Amino acid sequence: MTDIAAELRATVTAMLARIPVDTQTPITAPDAAVWDAVVDAGFTGVDVPEEAGGHGGELGDALAVLDSLTEAGAVTPYLEHALLASWLAGSVGHSLEGTTATVALIDDGTIRTDGDRILLSGNATGIPHIDGADIVVALTTTPDGPLVAVVTLEAPGVEVEVATDMQGVSYGDIVFRDAEASFSAPSPVGIEDLRRRGALAYAVALAAAAREVRERTVRYASERTQFGRPLAKFQAIQQRLAEMAAQTTLMETAARAATEAASGDPAAARTAIAAAKIVTSRYATEVASAGHQIHGAIGFTSEHSLGRFTSALWTWTDRYGTEQDWAASLAGEILDGGADPWDVIVAQDS
Repeated sequence: MTDIAAELRATVTAMLARIPVDTQTPITAPDAAVWDAVVDAGFTGVDVPEEAGGHGGELGDALAVLDSLTEAGAVTPYLEHALLASWLAGSVGHSLEGTTATVALIDDGTIRTDGDRILLSGNATGIPHIDGADIVVALTTTPDGPLVAVVTLEAPGVEVEVATDMQGVSYGDIVFRDAEASFSAPSPVGIEDLRRRGALAYAVALAAAAREVRERTVRYASERTQFGRPLAKFQAIQQRLAEMAAQTTLMETAARAATEAASGDPAAARTAIAAAKIVTSRYATEVASAGHQIHGAIGFTSEHSLGRFTSALWTWTDRYGTEQDWAASLAGEILDGGADPWDVIVAQDS
């Protein structure tokens, strides 16, 4: 962790200590006070280029903010808005200041012009935080290469189908039917690049949520007594806690290694991010299950804070690729890309 990342973590943690976070699950609404504080502090532009109104920092710095927000149980659109949408728009010099955005990947999109208007058509699925967004930053492929398009969600031709995920966050699909873009530009970022960045962000978030489940479960097992002694004194509970600690440590290590690799050699970054998403998605459900098994029935009540983190672990495992998707990607790096398996294992640049 860089000095700046450590300072950001400390600052966000101190800020959140002054803002109550309601950890009821499912949520009644995202944490508006936290989001306003994050925006006012300028944290949404940490690694957005300066020419697009950001601070020009490193990805690891922005991920430190995400880690702190996740650890506190705050539900905000930080990942989608700051780490994906603002960064993507910033890559083509466009600022999203004054708006809240989410991001959409459109594999089969079409772009056509009508005079001065740029019209976008295509489908995007599985988009979080639709309800609170003003705009969507879409990345689509065209015969001339990838293109970024910024579209207002209330624009004609935008059809939104919204449900909620396990946390209670709005989550759904968008159909664009000749929806007019308020801004568009050829993108230096491809769809696979954005998917990889999204996978890294969710790997970091999964590791942070798992860490909090571990800490809360260890504390509960130490404080809760049964048959005259703390739960943590029972051998079966000790074994389950040890398994949880090992799994969480693997998740944290994989996420940290991928974060460090992301700014280095592209081939090493690809393998590290794939490995991180595999590991974090693989163990997320096991950590969540262990937390609930040790807490017992109380952990399943909507008022108990444990659910804020276990619902995140269950919900985020499939975001930007499942464990199986990234395992296939990692296998492709070895079988088709010629990567040395040993180099992949020890994270050595090929």
